[in-house]
Amino acid sequence: MPTPEEERRSLLLLVVLGLIWGSAYPVIRFGILAGATPIAFAAVRYAISAAGIAALAAVTRVPRPTARSLGLSAAVGIPIVGLYGLLLYVGEQTTSGGLSSILIAVAPLLTVLFAFAITPGERLRRWALIGMTIGFVGVFVLVYPPPGIQLVTSIWGPVEVIGAAISFAFGSVVLRATRPEGETLWGVSVQFGVATVLLLAALPLLEPHSAFPLSSDVLGSLAYLVVFPSLVGYAMYFALHHRVGPGRANVVAYVNPVAALAVGTLVLGEPFVWWELAGFALIVVGLTLVSGIGRRPGG
Repeated sequence: MPTPEEERRSLLLLVVLGLIWGSAYPVIRFGILAGATPIAFAAVRYAISAAGIAALAAVTRVPRPTARSLGLSAAVGIPIVGLYGLLLYVGEQTTSGGLSSILIAVAPLLTVLFAFAITPGERLRRWALIGMTIGFVGVFVLVYPPPGIQLVTSIWGPVEVIGAAISFAFGSVVLRATRPEGETLWGVSVQFGVATVLLLAALPLLEPHSAFPLSSDVLGSLAYLVVFPSLVGYAMYFALHHRVGPGRANVVAYVNPVAALAVGTLVLGEPFVWWELAGFALIVVGLTLVSGIGRRPGG
């Protein structure tokens, strides 16, 4: 049983992980505004990340999984990384990094919904339903703000970002149902590799005039995304995932938008609209109700 000191250290590391992963959203937006087309940008990042995470798995001597296990990682990598990245990066063409992170924060609510639909024995209690309703109201007020408040230049941006959250939540539930012991660094590397192939296949169809200028802004964004959210982030995640339960892991979902709003507004100069906090507050209330009271197994 972990000591109180170990509990505090794990919680602190979860907050740091949330800050690292949350900072990715405004940095993605910054790279796109610097001239990188979204699908090409995602493909380059994922290709380098796949190789880097595999190297990290080898250096840390993570046991190599079986061929069946790698095949499963490849299958779930399509929704968890591939479709998620495709929709997120395309959506961030017209959606700020801060707003994107708030919309992605609804993923844990969607995970509960998919788990109820897919996993035998899952049951939604009344407070979980109330929490999901409040959270989805938060999404609605962000996608359809009142007159006089403009958060995005196109409604399709937030819709695509929400699609990314749906894809990630669905893939996560499938992964949990088929591999209760969880993923490994090798599996994450395969997921990024499969996502790279998917994005490269989509390039001629969805982005025939792709671009990846070798400017300092684009290369700096790429370097940050590979080193911190991909390599450092996943190294921290796998160092923590055996020590924290799913309830505490939700700390990341709370911290991500805070980090994204701070980095986007204070560092990268993204516009900030107070209405974003209203939507975020509703999503936070929904997450708290679902994770705190939410689900129970069995009938």
